[in-house]
Amino acid sequence: MGLNVRGQTVYTVSQDVLDDVLRANHLIDEFLLFMKEDEIGNDLIDEIELPVQKNALVEAFRIAIAAERQPTVRALLIKAGMTLAQFRIGLGNRIRLTPLTPHGRSPQWRSCALERRLERILIATAEERVHLCEFYRRVCVQSYN
Repeated sequence: MGLNVRGQTVYTVSQDVLDDVLRANHLIDEFLLFMKEDEIGNDLIDEIELPVQKNALVEAFRIAIAAERQPTVRALLIKAGMTLAQFRIGLGNRIRLTPLTPHGRSPQWRSCALERRLERILIATAEERVHLCEFYRRVCVQSYN
């Protein structure tokens, strides 16, 4: 329940909720630091490389997004949370996705099997990104109700 003080609504929450938000923020900070230090960019990486289990990070983003009231910060949390789609279970070696012009492409021959595997991974990543975006947007809507 909210209490209006000088035109602003102040919400009272339990210590458990505050602890959950603090834990979630800590996990997110850990993840963002990992993303920056390892220069993840748009690369695809095996889920095992994450500093924390992926499902724990999805839950941490859910909690942080639900608790956040500033739309710009929420949007940034959603964007950061969607990058979890780049972490694929059982992927193996990191797949670097660096945009190149046609003249900058490697003349290396690539097998059709490798191309099909990459295409499947990219499709699965895109689908998960959409799923995460929809999930986090539902969290936003529910948190306002």
